[in-house]
Amino acid sequence: MPLLKLVFLGTGGAVPRSDRRMPGIYLEDWEGHRVLLDAGEGVQYALMANGISPASLNYVAITHGHEDHVLGLPGLLSTAKMAGKALRVLAPPRLAAALAKGGVDSSTSISDRHMSVRCVEVCHTVETCGWLFEWDVGFKLDLSKVAGFPRQALTKLIKGEPVEIGGRLVRPEDVAEPGHNRWRRLFYTGDTGPCPKALAAVGWTDVLIHEATFADDVDPAKAHEEGHSTVLDAVEAAKALGARLLVLTHISARYDDLGRHRALAAAYRYAVVPEDGDWIFVKL
Repeated sequence: MPLLKLVFLGTGGAVPRSDRRMPGIYLEDWEGHRVLLDAGEGVQYALMANGISPASLNYVAITHGHEDHVLGLPGLLSTAKMAGKALRVLAPPRLAAALAKGGVDSSTSISDRHMSVRCVEVCHTVETCGWLFEWDVGFKLDLSKVAGFPRQALTKLIKGEPVEIGGRLVRPEDVAEPGHNRWRRLFYTGDTGPCPKALAAVGWTDVLIHEATFADDVDPAKAHEEGHSTVLDAVEAAKALGARLLVLTHISARYDDLGRHRALAAAYRYAVVPEDGDWIFVKL
């Protein structure tokens, strides 16, 4: 069963609190990919506090250039360099180009061992990438339809390759279990207001990590003007994408606790509002 590990290193917004760090989420998949989503100030210490070596990261995906999302990046690059590792950074086009000029290995997308990550432009006040992760888990075959097939043919079908059996071409779709989806997805918005163009580009996702800077005590129009979302904006996005799990983060420092956010998030069938240091394991 594909399993994701998510560690919420920092769930705060632009202003830090003693109990809520700057944005940072650690993602580890069943293939061993280790990715940091945004690099807020002090993120190295948050990683180590959770038993994760900063030098073990494969990628850092930065959503945009605002300080609360990037101030931890120089330290990470320095640590990786001292460990003899070239850390690859995913970033929006203009930020990626600037990093490349400074000698940083940077790009706007990757494809690596059954996992791909690409930028989906969202609606913030500066150029911002939401990051869409997609994993190819292969086809789950209907055993009644492949009885007697050679092992090599089964392997190819699972990987999505057609095979010739008894003089006929067999496509994976023909022998897969009904309703099986070979793809799994996670979409991390970063900072954004409601963004129909991003939802259209994503289409669907299993897991949606959506910013929810404000609860219900701020005029939504004001939140949107600042390039941010309310909890109910995030809920509507999750409904539009058919997400199996909605995770809310980037909580304004104005909130002493997460009570209001959690009460509003209950409008969605599967929603969580983690605190700093929370771990979530997701079966995809």
